[in-house]
Amino acid sequence: MTKHDWRNIIAKISQAAKILLTTHHNPDGDGLGAEAALYYCFKRLGKSPYILNSSVLPPEYVFLNEDGIFNTYRAGQDISELADYDLLMILDAGSTDRLGALGPALNALNLATICIDHHPFNNCPAGNTSVIDEHAPATAILIYELIKAMAPQTIDKKIAEALYTGLMTDTGSFRFENTTVKTMLTAAEFLKYGIQPGLIYRYVYENYRPERMKLLGMVLQNVQYEFNNQLAWFSVTREQVAAAETVLDEVDGFTDFIRSIKGVEVAVMFLEVRANLIRMNFRSKGRYPINAIARQFGGGGHPFAAGLVMEVGLTEAIKTVMPAVRTIFQPEDKS
Repeated sequence: MTKHDWRNIIAKISQAAKILLTTHHNPDGDGLGAEAALYYCFKRLGKSPYILNSSVLPPEYVFLNEDGIFNTYRAGQDISELADYDLLMILDAGSTDRLGALGPALNALNLATICIDHHPFNNCPAGNTSVIDEHAPATAILIYELIKAMAPQTIDKKIAEALYTGLMTDTGSFRFENTTVKTMLTAAEFLKYGIQPGLIYRYVYENYRPERMKLLGMVLQNVQYEFNNQLAWFSVTREQVAAAETVLDEVDGFTDFIRSIKGVEVAVMFLEVRANLIRMNFRSKGRYPINAIARQFGGGGHPFAAGLVMEVGLTEAIKTVMPAVRTIFQPEDKS
């Protein structure tokens, strides 16, 4: 990761009074933290920021929303009133393609756009501005760099807390391979603003509902292991979600949990969002890159954390994708 030239982006932000902020569908701590940090920065600069996401705020991140700053788009909602915004900033996502149902609605507004992201294979809308650094451990660290270059005087505990949340979650609480010296030094800088790392960790990781644990119990009984347990995969059906009396968002983190099992190198989840719509998550401990598999079927992500969505039934999704996953464990046929 290198320092970036933010002058063009800062110039566009300085010329904008009303700024629309968004992140990818099924947002995580990094996308949400980046949004919150820029929201408070822009407010202190006298601008009018507005956060609009395609997904509801996950319950573990409610602590970032004490001021009610996050808004959720409803499919088909008329957002034409946002056409007078000067600037759209897409954070932790490379294009409107990853914004879920909100993507087409924003495309229709045709706003000047800035993309800030750390995922590879970024596709920011043509003619717009982006800073993409796939070597950055989190988008939050890029936002911190931007704010320090643009308005360091605005940084306070709220901004530091939001950015720390993004950095903590996207590095797996500083245990993933993307944790670098700069990662730890940056985290230490956030501590100077009085944030409480233990409290933030408990909000995110120790705040699960019993219903989530019930669903996880169902999943654990049906994990499939292959290649001497190096590959573990599982599915989550709508019937299981209903039986656990929970919601789809509660599965977030399940793939990481399965990856933590001894001997497992790659974990794959098939989630039945609805009939003929399957979401897949891929997680690797670092020995086998898996984002090429996701890209093969229209998805994407990092080498060791990727995903995709397919408009097929659960059985067909498994039959289509698993053979491709298995190839990474099978020696190439030289005959």
